[in-house]
Amino acid sequence: MQVKKRILAFVLLSIAAFSFLGMSVVRGFRASQTGKSDGVYRLLLLGQDDAAELCDVMMVASFDSKEGRMSIVQIPRDTYFAYTQGSYKKINAAARALGGADRLSDKLSEALGVSIDGYMSFDLDFVKDAVDMVGGVELFVPCDMDYDDPEQGLSIHLKKGKQTLTGEEAVGFVRFRSGYVRADLDRMDAQKMFLAAFAKAFSERVGYSELAGVILLGMRHLKTDMRIDTALALAREMRKLPQSSITVLTLPGEEIRSAQSGAWYYILSREGCEEAIREYLATDGEVYAGFDVGRLFTNENRSEFHSLYEKRIPAQPYTFAGLRQKIEDNEIN
Repeated sequence: MQVKKRILAFVLLSIAAFSFLGMSVVRGFRASQTGKSDGVYRLLLLGQDDAAELCDVMMVASFDSKEGRMSIVQIPRDTYFAYTQGSYKKINAAARALGGADRLSDKLSEALGVSIDGYMSFDLDFVKDAVDMVGGVELFVPCDMDYDDPEQGLSIHLKKGKQTLTGEEAVGFVRFRSGYVRADLDRMDAQKMFLAAFAKAFSERVGYSELAGVILLGMRHLKTDMRIDTALALAREMRKLPQSSITVLTLPGEEIRSAQSGAWYYILSREGCEEAIREYLATDGEVYAGFDVGRLFTNENRSEFHSLYEKRIPAQPYTFAGLRQKIEDNEIN
C-alpha cells in the first residue's frame, strides 16, 4: 500500500507540474529560455562531498539545440587554479572558497573564455535516487572494487564484470579511485562510462510524461540558479539527442607532484585546452575570448608547472555511442 501511495503521489506531482508549466515552455525554449538567439546553453555541474564541501565532480555541459548536439567537458578535481592567495589551489575547493557555485561559474567563464549560463550543484544522493528511478544502469566494472572509509560513509564492494548497478552501487562506482593506476583520472574515465550508461537508461525508460517527476526529484538534491521551466525544457530537448551526438572529454593536461608541498596537481595544457574549448564549447559565430587570458591555471614562477602548461596535450573525446560500444564489447582497461 505504501508503494502504491508513493507512486500515486509521484504521478499527481508530475501531472500538476506539467499542467502548470504548459507546452509553451518547450515552444519558446530555443531562444527565450536560454536568453540567447544561438540556442546554446552552457551549465556548470558540480557534485559535492557533503562532509568537506569539496567538488568530486566538475563539468561544463554545452547543449546546442540548433545543431542537436551536446558536449560535456570534465575538469579534474586536482586542477591547479589560482582562485585564492592561499597555498591550496586545487579547483575542488574553489566553490567553497569563493562563496558559492555562482561565483565559481563567473570565475570559470572568465578563465575558459566562454560564457556559462547557469550552475547546478548536487549531492551524491541525487545520483543514487536518479539511478534507482530508471531501474539501475548496466555497466562493465573494470576491476574488483573494495574500499571502506567510515569517515566519508564509503563502503564500496563491487566485482569485476558486466552488471546492472543499483543507485547505491552506482555511487560507489563513480567515487572509487583507490585501485586505479591513475587514481582520479581513471575515476573520471569511469564517470564517463557511467554517464553513457545512465543516458541510455534514461532515454529508454523515462517518457515525456515522467520528466516533470525527474525534475521534482532533483529539486530535493540540487542547488541551481535555473528556473524550473528552463530545466524541464532542457531535459525534454536533450532526451531527443542520439548518443552519437553527445561527446564527453576531460580537459587535457598532466599530473605532477609539487616539490614544495608534496601534493599532486593536475596542470592543464594551454594549447590543448584552447583547441578543445574551440571545438566543443565555443560556437560558430561566437567571439571566443581565448583560454586562460589571466593565466590562472599556471604558476609562471614554478618551472615544473609552467612547462606542463605550455606543453601541447590533445584532448581525447568520446561519444556516448562509442562508450556504450566499449561497454558492450567489454573493451575496458
